[in-house]
Amino acid sequence: MLNILYLTVTILGLSDALFWGLILAITVIAELATLNLVSIWFAAAALVALIIALLNGSLVLQFAVFIVLSVAGFLIFTYVIRPKLGKRVIIPTNADRINGKEGVVLEMIDSKTARGLIKVEGQIWSARIVGDGVIPEGTRVLVIGIRGAKATVEPINGAIEPFE
Repeated sequence: MLNILYLTVTILGLSDALFWGLILAITVIAELATLNLVSIWFAAAALVALIIALLNGSLVLQFAVFIVLSVAGFLIFTYVIRPKLGKRVIIPTNADRINGKEGVVLEMIDSKTARGLIKVEGQIWSARIVGDGVIPEGTRVLVIGIRGAKATVEPINGAIEPFE
């Protein structure tokens, strides 16, 4: 008969059901924190081991099932699921579309104040430069990357002007 209140098998001083419940909780929290399928197979294996513990299965069976299911889940993910995820077509966002494009400075870009505006492909973007200095209004620039919500740019002709 199943008696949850009287559990005699212990792992690290905890009842086996409590131990597997903690492993399950930790792996679920880790998965929710990463969202990268890092520990989902451990969570599934811990759930099955918890069920076995609640049914008074032997400690050896609990660990064997946990290890086998964890390894199987990892292998299935690595050799079956991950290759399919890697073949997804990534659709560029607006930010990706302006990388490598030319634009014009609408408002002076100043590295000290981290302010400045550019117009690229008909869109107005906040902009920044790499290093110290300013790029004056009207200068043609090349978008070399996106960092946060700002385009990182460099002047097409000439260098960044030093501070006065």
